[in-house]
Amino acid sequence: MLIKGKEVQEGPKQLPANPRLWNMITTQAKTRFSKQSPASAHWVHSRYVQMGGKFVNSQKDIDPKNRDVAQEKTDKIEASKKKKVTKSIKKTVTKDVNKPVARPIAK
Repeated sequence: MLIKGKEVQEGPKQLPANPRLWNMITTQAKTRFSKQSPASAHWVHSRYVQMGGKFVNSQKDIDPKNRDVAQEKTDKIEASKKKKVTKSIKKTVTKDVNKPVARPIAK
């Protein structure tokens, strides 16, 4: 990533430790801001920290009590729909190149 001509290294991906709280705050942000912007992202992050949210480095560190089961279910459904749409269709047309082509005889 470049910022003002200087390369900035990205840190490890931080995940919210309480996905249920994070999803609740992002829903509030969607009603508060008309579109996704850096201001809305900052508001969500600061509001999450204000409400006691913490960030973890991996999915394994998330406490199972705080899982957002409803959101996981909708994500799973969307992923399966996307998988159906992007499923590759393999049609192979075999054509024997060495086989002579029958041509009509001109009179």
